[in-house]
Amino acid sequence: MKKKEFFASHLDEILQEIKKNDYLTQEKLFELLKELKEKSLVSKSLAFSHFLLKLIDEGLIQFSINIRGHLKVRYTMNKEFDVYKFCNSLEKNSYFLMTTSLNLQNLSTYKNDFIFISKERKIRNSFDRVTLNQENIDKAFSKKPRQTNAHDKLGDFRIIMLETNNTSSYEIINFKGFKISSINRAFVEIISNIHYFQTSSKVVELFKPIKNKLNLEVIYKVIEKFDFVYPYYQLAGFYLEKIGYEKKCLERFYLKKTDLKFYTEKNKDKYVFDEYWNIYYSDCKS
Repeated sequence: MKKKEFFASHLDEILQEIKKNDYLTQEKLFELLKELKEKSLVSKSLAFSHFLLKLIDEGLIQFSINIRGHLKVRYTMNKEFDVYKFCNSLEKNSYFLMTTSLNLQNLSTYKNDFIFISKERKIRNSFDRVTLNQENIDKAFSKKPRQTNAHDKLGDFRIIMLETNNTSSYEIINFKGFKISSINRAFVEIISNIHYFQTSSKVVELFKPIKNKLNLEVIYKVIEKFDFVYPYYQLAGFYLEKIGYEKKCLERFYLKKTDLKFYTEKNKDKYVFDEYWNIYYSDCKS
């Protein structure tokens, strides 16, 4: 039997094996070719390049992004592009975070063209526990915020790949086949990465309509797990009050308030000061 006839005679079985994976790496296609040869579904002498060309003739599509100079290529037989499944294939043990998590849960539509995906470091980074003072906080927050350069555009989507400190996957949940940040973890991620979301007022706009889905005890625990250098308990308390919680409900956050004055965001021309929470903010409206 000729090579072409051999491939064609088992085409349905071959495509069935390919379609078991939504988005495949080139390495995975190599593995599948080896398995197909072992099952005698393709010729033993079929070269990978010819196998790939045959699949392209049958509708295999290639998508790629460039992250920090590293090209990430994925192949699929799916005619409709699914950005979440594509991104989910980019890194092992990755998860969707911040607004992407909220959008997947139908809790928001904000920045749904931005796909935030992250992975936790295997080993927790130990930060130098310098003694914070007001001068170094003021200096740090007078500078322009920095965003990762690990991003690329694919069609209408901006894909942003991050890396977070190890929290033993606390409040990373399974949702419709994806790993995502829970709403409580997403809240903490967003207030600590506000530079991706225009202004601090966006936090209130995002979470005020879904306030009843938040859990204050879990938010407190998420902050504890992240072990921030900066005083994020008081920042969380500030935002939670703006979202609609009464001060009496936020006592646990208030008890962790420091004498240091902290900021909602960096490098603003003008701030308003919230004396109760020791927070400088720009345009946060309740």
